[in-house]
Amino acid sequence: MVIGLGWLLTRTGFLSAPTLAELNRLTYWVGLPALLASRIGAATPAYDRVGSLLLVLIGTTAAVVLIGALIGRAGRLPAGSLATFVQAAYRGNLTFIGLPVVIYAFAGSPAPAAVESAALIAFAPLVIVYNVVAVVIMQPRVGAGLGAATARLMRRLLGNPILIGTGVGMAIAISGWPLPLSVDRTLSAIGQMALPLALIGIGGGLHATRLVGHRRWALGAALLKTAITPLIGAALALGVGLDAGETRLALIFLACPTASAAYVLVREMDGDDALMAGAIVISYPLALPSMALVLSLTG
Repeated sequence: MVIGLGWLLTRTGFLSAPTLAELNRLTYWVGLPALLASRIGAATPAYDRVGSLLLVLIGTTAAVVLIGALIGRAGRLPAGSLATFVQAAYRGNLTFIGLPVVIYAFAGSPAPAAVESAALIAFAPLVIVYNVVAVVIMQPRVGAGLGAATARLMRRLLGNPILIGTGVGMAIAISGWPLPLSVDRTLSAIGQMALPLALIGIGGGLHATRLVGHRRWALGAALLKTAITPLIGAALALGVGLDAGETRLALIFLACPTASAAYVLVREMDGDDALMAGAIVISYPLALPSMALVLSLTG
């Protein structure tokens, strides 16, 4: 409903494109880092469970990359389209969809805050994996300049406000020193704006994105992302022995729609931007029932 509100506000002109861009910037650089620092720092994370969560999340990502590559090769996709298809199939929108849903999913529940914090800590390495894999699979399309691409990736990661917020939260949690009340309340207040603004921004972005060309492959990538990925994750979670709360957190991340940021990378590295745009648009309506099913079965 909040995503729909963002779409409606943009559709009616209440939110202009520049305003929407500034709101997204505010959310990404200020709201979400404050939220992560506040949430992770306020609890004692279950560090012994972070490894199990990462095993499920990264193992599922590897499986989907392999499946996507096999499907694309079988369909004889050109190199650029193949790399784009694979990226659309595995790279979920963790920042603007995964984090809000994870936070809301445990609002008022008896689940320990430590489990939620462990998931948020696991989120940071997953963001790094997503970015590294994206550059690796897109690199053959560029043909040269691996060093330059790697340098750009490192700069993006080191300056990523989401990773910085996670690091600050972990430092607070590990130190065991409580924040001054004024600082704690400030971080909490700023962080609270991030969740609704992130979802409104997604809705506005969907209004601006158009579905053009490659619809069959875009649909295939979206189905692989929102339907097959959570199923693989559920099987791995069962095999690893995650409990119900941890499984819920892992599957929320895995059921996220395709990340909008993937479109920017595809454009930068001469991929199939029409295919990526289509996969992003289609994955959002498909992710709604997928994530609702995850929440229902693991609640």
